[in-house]
Amino acid sequence: MKGLIRRNKKTWILMASLMLFLAGAGIFQNVIQDDDFEDVPVVSVETKDEEKETAEVLKKPVDDDVQIEKKFYDTDMSDEELEKALVYFEGVYRPNDGIDYTRNGEVFDVYASTSGEVIRKENDSLLGWILAIKHESGMVTTYQSVDNIKVEKGDQVKQGDVIATSGTNVYQSALKNHLHFILSKDDETLNPEKYFEQELVKT
Repeated sequence: MKGLIRRNKKTWILMASLMLFLAGAGIFQNVIQDDDFEDVPVVSVETKDEEKETAEVLKKPVDDDVQIEKKFYDTDMSDEELEKALVYFEGVYRPNDGIDYTRNGEVFDVYASTSGEVIRKENDSLLGWILAIKHESGMVTTYQSVDNIKVEKGDQVKQGDVIATSGTNVYQSALKNHLHFILSKDDETLNPEKYFEQELVKT
C-alpha cells in the first residue's frame, strides 16, 4: 500500500489539491449567498445643489434705447440738476418723485423691474394708468403714465416681464408719451439710479 502511495505521489497530491480547491470554492459561494449580508446597511450618498440662489437686483424698466428725460429730485445733485428735476404743474414747482423715460415721443415696452405681486392697478385722472409691484424685500416699483396694461392686481410677475407700454398723462403732458417710474420702501421714495443693479435684500 505504501509503495502504491509512493508511486502515485504526484497523482495523490494533485487530487488532494483539487479537492481542497473545490471545497474552498463551495464555502466561498455559500458565504456570498449568506443571508447575513442582507443585514449590512447600504450607504447611499445624496447630492445636494450647493449653488446659492442669487439675490435679485433692481433692473431698469425700459430698454437701453429709452432715455431719461427728467431725473429724480435728489438733494445730492447740483443746483442746476435740482432745477431740472422739478415738475411744473398749475403754477407750482414740485420735486420729481421718480424718473421719467422717453424715446422721441414713440411708444416703448415697460418691463417689471422686480419680481413680485401687483398690488395696484388704477386709472388716475392726473397721473394716468398706474401699476405698482411689491417685491419680497419690501421694495415697491410704481409705473405711472402707462397704457396697454398686461397684468391685473394680485398677479405674480417675474422680473423682465412686459407689463405695459408707455403712455400719456395730464400731470406731465409736456413729456407726451413717457413712463414715470418710482421706487419706494416704507412709503419713502428713493432715487432709482442709486439702486439699479443693487441686490434687493429682505429686511
